[in-house]
Amino acid sequence: MRRSRAVSEVVSSVSMLAITIAVLGAVGVISLGSLRSANSVLLTGSQNAASADGLLLTVVSTQDNSSGTYVWLFNYGWTAAPLSRVYVDGGQTNGWTSSCVPLQPKGICDLRLPPGTHGTVSMIFGTRTVALTL
Repeated sequence: MRRSRAVSEVVSSVSMLAITIAVLGAVGVISLGSLRSANSVLLTGSQNAASADGLLLTVVSTQDNSSGTYVWLFNYGWTAAPLSRVYVDGGQTNGWTSSCVPLQPKGICDLRLPPGTHGTVSMIFGTRTVALTL
């Protein structure tokens, strides 16, 4: 009788372990499905926003030397956009020049600022703003 009780306890412990693993596995599968769904919704939303505007900008490089502070930008979208304003630390700045007139799709251009320009630089391209810290 003692032996069957010991076997019964082992069987019940193994059964509880198997049930726990099965439940945790099911919860994990449901969680991964939920994460994939949320990622899909976010990706679709950002792609729709980009499709509506067609202007996708990125900063390629920056350089500061004695002749000026340079920012190179690339438009990997499909809409051209002119650079209209430049702000440094929140204030509109003068003395900048650019080859971004307009920045063509799949094109690269440069923004030339006075030497020693540092701080947060915001560049306005139509309705888009590109910001970086120099």
